[in-house]
Amino acid sequence: MLALFLFQLLFQTVFGVTSQCSMVDVKSLLEGCDHLLGLNVTSVGGTMVNDHNCDILLPKQVFTEEPLFQYALADSKKFYTIIMVDPDAPPQIDGEFYLHMLKSNIPGLALKAKETSKTVGIDYRGYKPPTPPRGTGPHRYMSLLYEQAEGNNFLPNVPTSRGRFVLANWLRGKNLCGPVASTQFRVQF
Repeated sequence: MLALFLFQLLFQTVFGVTSQCSMVDVKSLLEGCDHLLGLNVTSVGGTMVNDHNCDILLPKQVFTEEPLFQYALADSKKFYTIIMVDPDAPPQIDGEFYLHMLKSNIPGLALKAKETSKTVGIDYRGYKPPTPPRGTGPHRYMSLLYEQAEGNNFLPNVPTSRGRFVLANWLRGKNLCGPVASTQFRVQF
């Protein structure tokens, strides 16, 4: 229990997150795994990415199906949104990402579940597996977990396209806090 409290305190210190709703600058998330904490992502085959192996280079076959997302500190009474993006997708314009997934209205209890194969929620942009183009080097696949300030009433405007998704613009005006947890892995062709 003390370890969880210390983790929460560290996360609040690093991101400036308090009990009130706040947003983290998207650019700070691109600085690496020191800013990506608390989220476990597990493939159907059992490969887990978390704080201990954040930024690991994996074969693209590992995450061909939607993974399970888990967050031990999730509040059972709250709802969450997961966004998975690739900041390294061409044409690599600052602030633009390729959107791999947008899932909202995820019950906190579902994020704490230990035995399930897929995280429960509403798929606004269903999962698209990593497919970095040949010759573009390793791509980062960032999973960002946001807390919904208004319970399960979150109805996001769905981006018309997965490519050239400007996360900072999309987040503007939304009643989302965080990200409260995140992680990333890398894949190359």
